[in-house]
Amino acid sequence: MDIKLSDHFTYKKMLLFAAPTIGTVLIAITYDIIDGFFVSNYIGKTAFAAVNIIYPFQLMLSVIGYMFGTGGSALIASELGRGKEERARQIFTMLIKTAFTIGVALAVLGFIFLPEIGELIGATPSIMEYGLPYGRTLFLFLPVMIVGYAFQSILITAEKPQLGFYLSIANMFSNIIFDYLFIVVFQWEMVGAAVATGIGACINGLIPLYYFSRPNSSCLHFTSYKFDGKALFATCSNGLSEMVDDMAISVVFVFYNIQLLRFMGEDGVAAFGVVVFVEGIFTAIFAALCLEANSIVGYHFGAQNHLELRSLLKKGIVLNLGFGILMFVLAQITAGWIAEVYVGYDPSVCALAEEALKAFSLAFILQGFNIYAAAYFTGLNNGKISAVIAICRTFLFQTLAIFGLPLIFGAKSLWVCQAVAEVVSAGVSIALLYIYRQDYLGEKN
Repeated sequence: MDIKLSDHFTYKKMLLFAAPTIGTVLIAITYDIIDGFFVSNYIGKTAFAAVNIIYPFQLMLSVIGYMFGTGGSALIASELGRGKEERARQIFTMLIKTAFTIGVALAVLGFIFLPEIGELIGATPSIMEYGLPYGRTLFLFLPVMIVGYAFQSILITAEKPQLGFYLSIANMFSNIIFDYLFIVVFQWEMVGAAVATGIGACINGLIPLYYFSRPNSSCLHFTSYKFDGKALFATCSNGLSEMVDDMAISVVFVFYNIQLLRFMGEDGVAAFGVVVFVEGIFTAIFAALCLEANSIVGYHFGAQNHLELRSLLKKGIVLNLGFGILMFVLAQITAGWIAEVYVGYDPSVCALAEEALKAFSLAFILQGFNIYAAAYFTGLNNGKISAVIAICRTFLFQTLAIFGLPLIFGAKSLWVCQAVAEVVSAGVSIALLYIYRQDYLGEKN
């Protein structure tokens, strides 16, 4: 089925259009899962804890690509909706080049200051023994990672989500092969895990660069442009919510690790690592529907099609709540098996991981709703409101819960901190959707 941004979207069409992106996100998440499996089983739980300490910081920088991708996609889609294709191409070209340049600067800074950062976030000397070579190797690939994250959203706007899916499949097999070769066969340990991830990043980032640098069948390709500070600011402010959302997740993971080291030691960090890796699998659908909303809502907002905007809001909420309940049930059923795969060699950590995943999965029920609400406002080119939702759910409420709940209910309450944050955030999302219904949905107060 050939689906265009200008179409009317039924439930079926939303799922069909999102399907390649769901596959892309799901497969992309397997990169980290594969790394975690090989590191945990072939290097050890301290190395696994090191990945869970260092990787969130590196991710915090690389998600700048999401800001350019989601914010840029909404702006590009809006220009396409107005019929200004050449203007859309100029913005697209400027954003990709800017993202790569920023990536180079951040890679240099991250490589230099990683030891100080590790000490700041509470990593022990034994953890940094593994974390330093892993993190510094990853930073060599950071510019390409940032560009690759930007392309995840832009490929949807270019109506080429299938390309992102095919790249993810290639990346997945690349990661499996090179993780096995570098960790198991060559015994490069942490450097091997990082290089395998970096090679995959090159697939996601460099192939789209080549694709859009040549004539192609999409509506986008690289072209000459003049630097447009206004468009860059609009992109950054509009995509700020997604960047803040992902960046705040990384910061919150750091907070989790600080508290876990304090209350449970390295076993707690390793158990939480299982939760972190698996959460991505269970929430891939939420992420895909979010990326889909940026482009589709952005197009219909540019075309001022309020009827379709109302339909997209209703259907998006229903789909995300339905999948949230399904993800919760699946997590309850599979928690024991998942823990066994990752840390079955250590019974105490395995039992702790199973308990953590079952409790943490309560957050899935409302997580998709909150993510979609933020993405919806991004598509409406209202990055400020989107950022409010994102900051509240990923940073403010979770941070308060992480440092507050253990003091009252004990260490095990750390596993439900995100669920508590999602409940409170849902109230914020509902209130903002109600307040702004007149401006964006054409309804009267």
